[in-house]
Amino acid sequence: MSQTELSYHGNPNLKPIGYEHDFTKEQLEEFVKCEQDPIYFIENYCQIVTLDKGLQPFKLYDCQKRKVDFIMNNRKTILMEGRQQGKTVTAAACIVHYSVFNADKNIAIMANKTSAAREVLSRYQIMYENLPIWMQQGVKTWNKGDVDLENGSRVFTSATTASGIRGKSVNWLYIDEAAIIPNNIADEFFASVYPTISAGETTKILLTSTPLGYNHFWKFWNESEKGTNGFENMFIPHTEIPGRDDAWIEEQFKLLGEVKFNQEVLCDFLGSTNTLISGKSLSTMSSTDPVYKKDGLEIYEEPKEDKYYVIAADTARGIGGDFSAFIVIDITEMPFRVVGKYRDNKISPLLYPDFINKVAKDYNGAYVLLETNDIGQQVVDILHQELEYENIFSTVQEKTKQYVSPGFGKQSTLGVRTSKAVKRQGCLALKSLIEEQKFLIFDADCISELSTFVERHGSFAADEGYHDDLAMCMVLFAWLSTNTFFKDLTNVDIRDNLYNSQMRMIENDLTPFGLVVNGQEPEAEVMDGDYWIWADEKENFL
Repeated sequence: MSQTELSYHGNPNLKPIGYEHDFTKEQLEEFVKCEQDPIYFIENYCQIVTLDKGLQPFKLYDCQKRKVDFIMNNRKTILMEGRQQGKTVTAAACIVHYSVFNADKNIAIMANKTSAAREVLSRYQIMYENLPIWMQQGVKTWNKGDVDLENGSRVFTSATTASGIRGKSVNWLYIDEAAIIPNNIADEFFASVYPTISAGETTKILLTSTPLGYNHFWKFWNESEKGTNGFENMFIPHTEIPGRDDAWIEEQFKLLGEVKFNQEVLCDFLGSTNTLISGKSLSTMSSTDPVYKKDGLEIYEEPKEDKYYVIAADTARGIGGDFSAFIVIDITEMPFRVVGKYRDNKISPLLYPDFINKVAKDYNGAYVLLETNDIGQQVVDILHQELEYENIFSTVQEKTKQYVSPGFGKQSTLGVRTSKAVKRQGCLALKSLIEEQKFLIFDADCISELSTFVERHGSFAADEGYHDDLAMCMVLFAWLSTNTFFKDLTNVDIRDNLYNSQMRMIENDLTPFGLVVNGQEPEAEVMDGDYWIWADEKENFL
């Protein structure tokens, strides 16, 4: 076969399909050895491009050898490293080995953007092109986003969208810089793709990243440390990389600043700067898996008959922007606990009250605090008037002060208007409750929102590009906890008297119905306690 024929589309570094190579004894021995030992294969046959020396053999550091063993010998892996520690190129080398020595395998390389995923594939392609022809599989397809090999294995790229690999059979999913993926995209992606891949008995998943706040990557890492999600984790500190001495550390600290240095070099999970909740308190928070999850509702503890619950709710317009959200809190005793949450950015305000009504009834007729700003008033009205749910907190507005009312007086209105004063008081109370561990939160989305709930323009709100709907539910609950009525509600000796006192207030506020006695009343009589008017007198009376 001529040199031209021994090439893929004129590229002499790639083996064409259909080429039968006559292996020497030494080549066969090498092929078998490489198949059995990925580290030997990478160090002896893979090449990488370095900044200073160009194309060089890939000589692994000790920590990288451990990394290769970790990736190749586990199904579900999550790898956390600082910047410029070779996590991506090591993963690419492992994929080269997997595709060459395994037939009929589909490997998906995914990243925040398609261009980033293709950058990983380009490193794969450099290594593959520099393998000896006798070690390669024949190439069927070779482009920027896709490599098909003669042994039936395929490596392809995609952005991490819900539709990115839908309908495709994937044996190994690799997500590079997983922490960079925006939360909303990550939620849709993992909800649609992850269950299918993780259900396989031999399928592999690899997540690599440097931390970027309390997001989905933190959630995967946190759960892997607790052993609840089936992932094995590995952290490679910067101290294991040759050349990362004190001088390098000092240079990076000056270049990045303290916050970025702690995050990108030390791999600390950090929230935004100037968060309402201190970084120290955020770092101690830990999420758990819900016992029930469906349609935006996540339950962490089922309702119990001897418990008392409160729901704090925030409302959005349901057009794909902000979220309608509520949290369910066990207020039976301190510390208070979030036992459930609902979050959806597409539900209509007309349907949202049904979710609140259902969950509130399930949780022993939980008292509900609804924010009435903007569209929220409509939700309050539907919940109370159409669904006839009674346990809704009322508030009274007196000049600049707003407080929870225990009854249905003339000045009371259902729900709370989130004024500057209410928000300020709620933020201060929330900070105190959480940092003093009087309010426990185990929901990943709640923790994530708190990590980006920052000081802005003299108040607190979501950092740019993030959401604060759950955070505001927590603020509303914290504000509620400062009210006298709430303190009475959480007092066992007072609870039993609340219903009777509310009924008395309702009776006192209602205008009684009766008859005006003028001497011309129709003939009537009382029968079995009812007041009866005879038919021939009814017309005159009415």
